[in-house]
Amino acid sequence: MTDQTSTYTLDEALVAIGFGKFQGWLIVYAGLGSIAEAMEVMILSFIGPSVKSEWNLSSTQESLITTVVFAGMLIGAYSWGFISDNYGRRY
Repeated sequence: MTDQTSTYTLDEALVAIGFGKFQGWLIVYAGLGSIAEAMEVMILSFIGPSVKSEWNLSSTQESLITTVVFAGMLIGAYSWGFISDNYGRRY
């Protein structure tokens, strides 16, 4: 008796779907988003010491500025995820 289940492995699913123009554009847009996020973190690391010396900030205050940026990213990601889930999906 053989056990025949209708499950796919990841490789089988990718072969069945194929790779086309949509997947290529998806990779491009995801890559651009990743580059933008990496640049934001890099800019924070370069600008932080300059802002600290220009505004006479303590290390705690400099860290708080960076923390606020990441807190904004967290709130924005959650908010846009909620909006896209509720209003961006097709019924």
